[in-house]
Amino acid sequence: MFDIINKPMGYVIRFFNNIMGNQYVLALLLFAIVIEILLLPFAIKQQKNTIKQAKLRPKEMAIRKKYAGRDDNPTKQKMGQEIQELYQKEGYNPMGGCFPLLIQFPIIIALYNLVMNPLKYICNFSEDTIHEIASVTSAYTGTTYDVSRNINLLGDMQTLDYANFAKVEGFTEEMFNNLPNLKMFGGAIDLGQIPTLSWPPSWLVLVPILTFVAYFASMKVSRKLTYQPQADDRATGCSNTIMDVMMPLLSVYISFIVPAAIGVYWIFKSVIGMIKQIILHFAMPAPKFTEEDYKKAESEMAAADAKAGKKKASSGKVVRSLHHIDDEDFADTAEAGKARREALEAQAAAEEEARVNKSRGNALRGDVPVMKEDDRPARKKKKKDESEEKSDDTDNTNKDGE
Repeated sequence: MFDIINKPMGYVIRFFNNIMGNQYVLALLLFAIVIEILLLPFAIKQQKNTIKQAKLRPKEMAIRKKYAGRDDNPTKQKMGQEIQELYQKEGYNPMGGCFPLLIQFPIIIALYNLVMNPLKYICNFSEDTIHEIASVTSAYTGTTYDVSRNINLLGDMQTLDYANFAKVEGFTEEMFNNLPNLKMFGGAIDLGQIPTLSWPPSWLVLVPILTFVAYFASMKVSRKLTYQPQADDRATGCSNTIMDVMMPLLSVYISFIVPAAIGVYWIFKSVIGMIKQIILHFAMPAPKFTEEDYKKAESEMAAADAKAGKKKASSGKVVRSLHHIDDEDFADTAEAGKARREALEAQAAAEEEARVNKSRGNALRGDVPVMKEDDRPARKKKKKDESEEKSDDTDNTNKDGE
């Protein structure tokens, strides 16, 4: 299933490897540049989406200011609802910029498969050829190779001469000479090896270190040049600190468990992405607002609220809302909250009275049967009184007879 992505990417990297004189690190650099160019339309769309959100900042701040000083859940829910309604009205989608991030995951996975299995995807060797090469190389090195993860095999076979592989069917001297060169700086760094912490440290440990530096710098620049929506300062600061440190550290951890080529690609990607972000920032800058813009937005929001209030008032009906559930608990809204509660109670009483009057009117018109009042207690009492009177009469008659 993954071959649908792996094979085309293998052809691309093989092409770059050929034009770069079998310098694999330069092929990775070209590949990273091409990927960023292909993702550029999505980055532009993401930047436009960010600018659209930035343009809504004055109105969003006006909504937040309206609810400032109140941190109860109903108020927070109401504020969030109004902000989401503002986004929908203005055509802003908070999830609109996620696609460029999601599309990079399969690219990283495919690149991992290419790096781990270069003889298949980059060199385009058949399974039989890879098995024969592994057998010949194992005879000289004494190492047993996993043909499905043959990056170590690629490095070891390059330490031998083509004469050792002359009998391998389908493997020519030209193929041998065009094998990707995974070494850098005269062999000091082998991109096919996995970095390890050892003493004395090898030059290969530079790859995880540079991965951290590049990723950390890229996140800092991106956050500085990208509009950040309003949120709780303490929570946002804590979250940003965690992201700025934990994500680069995660990349360092991954760099220590995969071949160094993955880390090198990550470095290239972070640096190129940072340059792209800087270019987009100056080409498509986010708007900046003055204090007058914020005050104008507050006036517009207040006018809209007043218009909505008049519309409700014209209907003569007070609507229950969680927004006003705790108005009486705050000094600045206590009076209005009390008046609203009294209005709701009066409205409820009026509605109940209207319902009763309507029911009686229907009964008088014969629309519905009249429900007789329950007189069973009165009849029971009357029957008891009659029984007692009868008993008294009987007693008096007996006395007269005596």
